[in-house]
Amino acid sequence: MATKRSQTAGSGGATATANATRATKAAKARAAAVSEPLPMATAPESSEANRAATATLTPTPAPAPLPEKAGVERRRSVREKLVAPAVLQPPSGDASVEAAHGVTVQDLSLGGVGFRATEKFAPGETYRITLGKGPMLLNARVKIVSCRQVGHRQYHVGAEFC
Repeated sequence: MATKRSQTAGSGGATATANATRATKAAKARAAAVSEPLPMATAPESSEANRAATATLTPTPAPAPLPEKAGVERRRSVREKLVAPAVLQPPSGDASVEAAHGVTVQDLSLGGVGFRATEKFAPGETYRITLGKGPMLLNARVKIVSCRQVGHRQYHVGAEFC
């Protein structure tokens, strides 16, 4: 019986050594696979199928992060904060005191302007806004897009350039 046990133990040792050798070879193979560079794609030929395949290989840019506010930002250009007085006139450019409305610009972008006013403006109306002086003068036509009351006789108005 002792000889049988020693033979079994001996063959068990050989099996353990074989398993260790196989595990080492597998680990080396995995390491080699990880360190080898991936083959580069070659330029496609001019067939339509190859062009379609190439289009799927090009990376797409990451989407812009959403603003942290509750609403979704729909503006096409970045809004810059700016607090400055401005004058809103009828589209004809009538500069008379009765026709002009004094407003305070709150923000400005390439697409439009946001301002505070003491009067309510109806969406769809057009005006001419004058902001600044000298070489920094802005005189442009705007169309009222939104008007919401934010206090007693205080309205926040959004307008786009037209």
